[in-house]
Amino acid sequence: MPRDRISLQILFDQLPQFGERELDEAAKNVSHNPPDFRYQLPKTTSLAGEGAASSNAHKIRITFSDKKLEERDLAQISAHVRLVPDTVAAIEKHTAYIELSVEPNPAKPLDAYQELTFLACLIALREGSAITNINGFTSFSAPGMLQLLADNDWSDAIQEMPPLFLYCGPVLHEFDNNTNLWMRSYGNHLLGIPDLGTIIPTEIIQEYVPMTLQIFDNMMSYMIESGNAVEPGHTMETDSVTIKLFDQPAADDEYFYQSPSGMLRVEYTPKPGFVMPRFA
Repeated sequence: MPRDRISLQILFDQLPQFGERELDEAAKNVSHNPPDFRYQLPKTTSLAGEGAASSNAHKIRITFSDKKLEERDLAQISAHVRLVPDTVAAIEKHTAYIELSVEPNPAKPLDAYQELTFLACLIALREGSAITNINGFTSFSAPGMLQLLADNDWSDAIQEMPPLFLYCGPVLHEFDNNTNLWMRSYGNHLLGIPDLGTIIPTEIIQEYVPMTLQIFDNMMSYMIESGNAVEPGHTMETDSVTIKLFDQPAADDEYFYQSPSGMLRVEYTPKPGFVMPRFA
């Protein structure tokens, strides 16, 4: 499974049979301006094999696998803080998957993710059960994802999707010797930005999780769109909170603090009178 490149996986009960015509027709039905994919698909997509798709910007490798994901990969996509019961069931029962991956280090990684998401959702129309991101530690029920897009132009909806939704997963870590939780992103290195983490006291987790998701999404979107880095020592303010950034060191055995692009610890304090939303 590629660890050095942007990729998504679509899980299935069994590999589906489809061709270029079905994908092209589906794309025209869901968007006025879909990516202009050109395909090289195997004659039989219901068997293990390789294929490809290309657009004006990216070359996408398509891998058809007639087996379950590896145990390590299953553990990563099952760590997602937004994991819901129907996604759990899809992960447990899948027996095959299709993986989409682009060339290493694309010039515009967010655009690459958006193209993969569009193609992954097109393929998921063929009775896909879940869409996952092993590098980002994320997973969603395919029917749930398709339902979110159903009343929208897919291209527009995917462009508005926040990075933390599918591309960089929020994960909560618990510790035996500490009552606090550690919430962090995974996979930000593939977007060219540092990962973010924060300490959350267990007694206020319902308030801090949604606020943390919002803060992480805003910071990540800012770094991606502006090209500006945020660094240890930086302080930011919003109408509701004051945010401070710190370097998060990591020992060799502290994988939960490690990141290929570095880890920033985010500390934030609600301003007086601000009532934090609760996590439903």
